[in-house]
Amino acid sequence: MDVPAPARPAPTRRSGVPRLDLRSIFPPPPGPGRPGDAGVCDPHDALWAVAGERAVLLGSPAAVLLQVAHPLVAAGVAQHSDYRAGPAHRLLGTLQAVLTIAFGDTEQGRAAARAVGQQHARVRGTTPDGTPYRANDPELALWVHATLVEMALAAVGRYAGRPVPAALREAYWQQMKPFGRLFGVSDAVMPAGYAEFRAYYEDAVARLEVTDAARAVARDVLGLRTAPPVPGVAAVARAVTADLLPPSVAAQYGLPATPRRRAGAALVRVVTRALRPLLPARAARWPHAAVALRRTATRG
Repeated sequence: MDVPAPARPAPTRRSGVPRLDLRSIFPPPPGPGRPGDAGVCDPHDALWAVAGERAVLLGSPAAVLLQVAHPLVAAGVAQHSDYRAGPAHRLLGTLQAVLTIAFGDTEQGRAAARAVGQQHARVRGTTPDGTPYRANDPELALWVHATLVEMALAAVGRYAGRPVPAALREAYWQQMKPFGRLFGVSDAVMPAGYAEFRAYYEDAVARLEVTDAARAVARDVLGLRTAPPVPGVAAVARAVTADLLPPSVAAQYGLPATPRRRAGAALVRVVTRALRPLLPARAARWPHAAVALRRTATRG
């Protein structure tokens, strides 16, 4: 899912390479919304428990790389998007849309979905071999939706505490279904339960093919530079992404689980898992979740 980058703060540049202003990783929540309105994804307990963790940000690069490992998605991104104009900023734009839909009231969520839908409506064409594609095709929409679900669960399970239990995974999948429908995932292709979702996901992963267009996106997404500079941030992004991607896909991207990457991902896990219980909620969770909880506290 590709949406316009947030209006501020803009990425700064040095030697033609985009830099991400670190303030951008703290996107502001939407307004308070209509009291009592839980939004488009009600019921929300499992959804908010997972999506509210800031750790989902760690899974964003892996989700994008999985999406573009589908050749039709890669063609759409290559022909209709410019990650090089600010790749990390576009990731955060997508994250902001996801957070607004998950935690906003009904109108806020639908407005964010409409903005994304308007972008997707223009994404259509043919691959170099002549295969037609369109972003709002239900099968392609399901794949993009699946990457968001799987990488959120994986990132939260590995980096925000302990693995997500089976019951919460099932509830999360069920509560994410309205989210998927907003983006054109029809009931005809929507897996019924989490077990069916996992079977679909594993089958889809086995058929992914990383093209040159996908590798170009990966180079831009993982070549992260920040303002002010943070030494090693790109190496951490590559290590965590390699840890979260299925091994077959990581290998196609040239991101095998080398000892150095495994050590890097393990260090991030140790640090984030140790810090998570000590952090106040405002640091560990997106402020969008707190706004939503205050809004729905008035529900009868």
